[in-house]
Amino acid sequence: MQITAIIVTYADRFNLLNQVIDSCFKSSVSNIVVVDNDSHENSKSQLRNLLENHKDTITVLWNTSNLGSAKAYKQGLQEANRANSCDYIWLLDDDNKPKEKALETLKKYWKKKPKDVAALLSFRPDREQYKQAVIENNPNLVLGKKNSFSGFHFKQKITKIFSKKATTDNKRIVGEIAYAPYGGMFFHKSIIDEIGYPNEDYFLYSDDHDWSYRITKANKKIYLVLNSIIDDIDTSWGLIDKKSTTFTKIKNAPSLRVYYNVRNRMLFEKNYLISNKLSYNINKFTFTLLLFCFCFRSKNFKVFKKAVNHANNNNLVKF
Repeated sequence: MQITAIIVTYADRFNLLNQVIDSCFKSSVSNIVVVDNDSHENSKSQLRNLLENHKDTITVLWNTSNLGSAKAYKQGLQEANRANSCDYIWLLDDDNKPKEKALETLKKYWKKKPKDVAALLSFRPDREQYKQAVIENNPNLVLGKKNSFSGFHFKQKITKIFSKKATTDNKRIVGEIAYAPYGGMFFHKSIIDEIGYPNEDYFLYSDDHDWSYRITKANKKIYLVLNSIIDDIDTSWGLIDKKSTTFTKIKNAPSLRVYYNVRNRMLFEKNYLISNKLSYNINKFTFTLLLFCFCFRSKNFKVFKKAVNHANNNNLVKF
């Protein structure tokens, strides 16, 4: 198998990137494509030095501004897709450090997978919902409830109190999920011809979900392999404080993150998850009212309203 790892980096994160690259080579990755999303000069300098020693196995695409994850992964996928030395692709964030045998496990399962499985996903332990989807044998669990708004559904809050626990099988180590993040996805590059590239207008957040969900919509499957493990060596901002409510996170997060997170999630919901507009609008109204109570004086409430307005009008301008 000729496997190319695609890694997107930005800011001053060479220390993280270097660990991921080292783990990739230890995992016998054939080639690595790094997309540098205008990282800080310190990181660029160290990456150039690393490149000097790996000219035959590392390709770096240098962006002069941060083009977002959607555009950067699109660039990396285009580079790998046209390379004769690439058959399979493994997508990684610059803080996704594969554990020993993570790739070997994917390769072994790929050889015996069902024909309708088009992609595999390594397991990142801080993404517990993906594991839950496997052990409950419920691929759509990762999507959230139909007609929910930003993961909020008023009925779910009520029924959660009275509902029984779902049947689980903790012995399952492989199972279907409806969509996947970029980090950890493994597939043959031919799938790109079927589903295309990420939508760069999404810029940041939900672009990976929109792109990977096309696999499911094409009547193919994504399987999460729980014993192929990737460590997130830098905690995602959304997971730093798991005890905080969604409303608190919106209040305190950088405005750019709030805008793209809300707008793009809403676009995904509009495209795929709404079956009852009345129910969806009730959830949106209730969520907005609760958010107003939490942070009506915060500038991020205005950012939230702007994101919702743009999503309503399919306005994909940059923030």
